[in-house]
Amino acid sequence: MGSWGWGLLALLVALAPASAAAPVRSPSPQPPRASQAGPFRLTATAAVLMDAESGQVLFGRNPSLVWPPASTTKIMTALVALERAHLDTPIGITSAAAGFRIGSVLGLPADAKVPLRDLLYAMMLSSANDVAVAVAQGVGGSVPAFAALMNERAAQLGATQTHFTSPHGLYDRDHFSTAYDLALITRAAMQNPTFREIVHTRRWMFSVPGRRPRWLINHNKLLAWYPGADGVKTGYVHQSGHTLVASATRNNLRLIAVLLNPRDLWGDAARLLDYGFTHFHAAPVTSGPSVSPPP
Repeated sequence: MGSWGWGLLALLVALAPASAAAPVRSPSPQPPRASQAGPFRLTATAAVLMDAESGQVLFGRNPSLVWPPASTTKIMTALVALERAHLDTPIGITSAAAGFRIGSVLGLPADAKVPLRDLLYAMMLSSANDVAVAVAQGVGGSVPAFAALMNERAAQLGATQTHFTSPHGLYDRDHFSTAYDLALITRAAMQNPTFREIVHTRRWMFSVPGRRPRWLINHNKLLAWYPGADGVKTGYVHQSGHTLVASATRNNLRLIAVLLNPRDLWGDAARLLDYGFTHFHAAPVTSGPSVSPPP
């Protein structure tokens, strides 16, 4: 090679970008790199594992896939109700709420007045759709007005791919969310101590004037057998399949797991939470919580 060739080679080396030789440093902490299949068996169409303290996504599979959230909708219903009304507020049961008979219902008597506290327990433990209607009407004035409050709160939380048309989550093509957005909403809800107490309760004695009291059992089976489980909500409609938002806490680390359309609901939840508790630890307290963007 002539002198002009060596000179050209030296010029090209000098002009080469530094990034080609030096690896890019990733933000810390980061989860072990894994494909969407995960280092464990996961049957869900979409899933997210989030650190409740920082908002960091620790694992994601199709986290931004728009999906019908089914009764996990009621997480937002409860959050909005708790932020806008007192637990002792008597909620009048309208004929519309009493006559609501779609999906899971409790059977409320028309014209009864029930404290919001009891309605929230009934809604979150038994997933009663008629109760969700009663809560929306009692707190928001009407179902459409309450749905507008839900959408307003979702926007405030950064849940930009979520839109609610009802407080119960029965299928509607304009009612949708994502695994990531549901994790964001749940993270905010779990910061409310009353919400945490409700979703951590395994059974509740529900009484309505003129009716015999009865025990309501929480549909979240993780509370009975998964160590550290402390919430939050199951869901199902035919169009979405099973949905679940689960929370568990160990060694000051609270994890939020969202599963959309899993074939193995409880197995997926346990494996996803196990993965988080195995690979991550509680981060030191910082000046304020941060939320990571959808992966």
